Amino acid sequence: MTNEYTGRSAHRVGPVSGHSVGQETEVERARAELVAALTELEDKVNIPKRIRRLREEDPNKFLAGVSAVGTVAAGIIALSVTLLVRRRH
Repeated sequence: MTNEYTGRSAHRVGPVSGHSVGQETEVERARAELVAALTELEDKVNIPKRIRRLREEDPNKFLAGVSAVGTVAAGIIALSVTLLVRRRH
């Protein structure tokens, strides 16, 4: 099994030559922490993934958010049209 970020095998047979078991364990732990941090960062930045997850986990909250965005967009369009009509007169 390979890690999606490093492409390296997640399972090791033994320590790398010249390194002690403790050093290898520390490196593996640091690598696992880095992978966890990168995964968390990806989850926060990936907006489509967050929207998809919200839609699946809480459809009511998702629909409320979509309705709010639609209402704001409609308000901006109405305001823009009103300002354009007033300018022409």
